Amino acid sequence: MKYSVKRKSHFLVILFMTILSVTVNGQKIETQFNGFGHLEFIADYSDATNAAFAIGEHDFFVNSKLSKRISFLGEYVIRFNGKSATSFLPSIERSLLKFNYYKNHNLIVGKIHTPVNYWNDSYHHGRLFFPTIDRPLAFSYIIPLHTLGLQIQGQNLGKWNFGYDLVVGNGINSTDGINTGIDFSYTAAFHIKPFENFRLGMSHFYEKTKSHNPGTHSGHSTVYPHYEGETYTGPMTLNLTSASLSYFGNRLELLNEASYNRTFTDSLGAANNWSNFSYLGYRVTDNSIPYMVADFINIAENDLYVHPFDLLKLCLGYRHEFNHLLSLKTQVEYLTSLHQHEDHSHVQRFSFRVQFAYGF
Repeated sequence: MKYSVKRKSHFLVILFMTILSVTVNGQKIETQFNGFGHLEFIADYSDATNAAFAIGEHDFFVNSKLSKRISFLGEYVIRFNGKSATSFLPSIERSLLKFNYYKNHNLIVGKIHTPVNYWNDSYHHGRLFFPTIDRPLAFSYIIPLHTLGLQIQGQNLGKWNFGYDLVVGNGINSTDGINTGIDFSYTAAFHIKPFENFRLGMSHFYEKTKSHNPGTHSGHSTVYPHYEGETYTGPMTLNLTSASLSYFGNRLELLNEASYNRTFTDSLGAANNWSNFSYLGYRVTDNSIPYMVADFINIAENDLYVHPFDLLKLCLGYRHEFNHLLSLKTQVEYLTSLHQHEDHSHVQRFSFRVQFAYGF
């Protein structure tokens, strides 16, 4: 049996690992409970040397088949937060109802992963299925991770397995509880899977806000540590165009995520921001995958959304999959800023990281 098939079967084993089945008014309702977590060791070498063990995010999944056509998905994360009394805080990452109204076409309402690229479509907060230790750099700065709203979706249509996602929802200024004003965001995404294990996709995200509320980031409390000046709160237009190419075959693994982010303000005009994440891995045995990563983000000097900076991260790593429930990743990283910006100091850091990721 080829290993890609094994991986898919292992994933299904995890998804169906814990099932609660009840019958209500003659209708069978099945609910699945799954969990994912990770532990890490991190050593950083820059001006000072720091090393520590860490408990990572713990992710709890709930899937429920409510009727023949309606299902529910919930994703709940507990993560470290030094500002809380217990040093940990919970969050609702996804909570959605899906209505399968015709064949492979669905109507989804709730909090979703914004379908802008392969990574956000394919992975959740459980690190077990990540090919690397962590997400691309752009996810901490310019990627709208979540949208709370309405999604129309189609999957595996025609001989090229065409897929589409159309989303309207609360914008980046909103929280999970409230949206000030009527500033909505709009996302259109399309992809094809012309042959097994390969996917090519493109997307566009658009939002025009009357007033910018920095730090909200679609329900995430995002603070950019590189910037300590006054934040811009005026009107802003955001456009994000993304392209993804992925191939996860029996041996070769390849993923490239590219994004062009254009922000516009009346005061400084258009700012052009770029990011690109490249991953290359090779399965030398069924369980062993050495890999390399090149990850880059550049924020323009006149950007008032993230504020100017740039980072380049280069990684060499190794992933060992003990089985479908446990993996070990080791990663050597070099992180640097290529230019000196007025608002933040130059970054140069070497890191060594070890991560145990597990499902339960």
